[in-house]
Amino acid sequence: MGWFSKTIGKEYEVADIYRDLRNKILSLDPAKIGLSPSASNRVWGVLMETGYKDAVATLVTIADGTVSLYFSNGGGIIGVGEHDGPRKACDSFLSMAPKYIEHAKITKKFSLPKEGNTRFYFLTHDGIFTVQYNEDDLGNERVPLSPLFLEAHKVITQARIVDDHLRASFQNLMHAVTTGDLSGVKKFLEEGADPNRTDNTGLSPLMAAAYSGKFEVMKTLIEYRSKIDDKDTSGYSALIFASNTGHVDCTKFLIEKGADVNTKDNDGSTPIMFASQHGYNELVKLLLKNGADPTIIGNHGLSAIGFAKQNGHKETEQILQRK
Repeated sequence: MGWFSKTIGKEYEVADIYRDLRNKILSLDPAKIGLSPSASNRVWGVLMETGYKDAVATLVTIADGTVSLYFSNGGGIIGVGEHDGPRKACDSFLSMAPKYIEHAKITKKFSLPKEGNTRFYFLTHDGIFTVQYNEDDLGNERVPLSPLFLEAHKVITQARIVDDHLRASFQNLMHAVTTGDLSGVKKFLEEGADPNRTDNTGLSPLMAAAYSGKFEVMKTLIEYRSKIDDKDTSGYSALIFASNTGHVDCTKFLIEKGADVNTKDNDGSTPIMFASQHGYNELVKLLLKNGADPTIIGNHGLSAIGFAKQNGHKETEQILQRK
């Protein structure tokens, strides 16, 4: 679980993704992201962590412009530092940080704050320093780090403003994708909607277009650099979605653009297994022609041929066996 896992208290249920992200920041070598020591940047990053009833919220600010907000039970706001509001708030926050290190002590233990407390981790070229206060005291300006705490909340506010905008933009894009509104798709993409953002299941606009057979929409998304082989939480790629729903044109185009014909979902199922399961013979031939392996066996113990047999698709079975 990593060197950090032993320091997490039992009060919180900690998601793996949170643990991994937090570990990565706390063990990061600043030189690897282009940050070197100087009189003006002794502090190259700050984590501010606040304990709530069910989770810890971790604000991450790094001098390279990174701004993220993680929640220990999963989820959060990641990578909004490229936007002006969060970036400027981050710069202001980090510029204040050095004068507060005198209240902190160097540490190699990175425990989470208890409920009602806020802990700061100052990431410096001399090591990591930490200090913890009661959140209410910080918010009511009763302790030395109150100004830094209030400045951190300006960063959080800006991050949430951007995240709200991006979520709304994504929802508009997904609606246009699933309804086949090509002009709407182009409009939202031109306005800055992220073609690689996903919902909480990992579903991207390209996957949704492939699933619903919106060929022209799919082409437009790829023109805007949608990632072809990304997968959702079940391990489904756009090619798997297209193969599972029988959309030959979408499948062919994805293959032409470099999609992996033998990609596997979490059960080890490949696109040709899905096509064979449904008896999509034209699709099966297309996949075979482009290098799909019908002999691969998934975690369920079946190959494409096995799926064809199981579902009574004799012609599909014959096509696969001739290969």
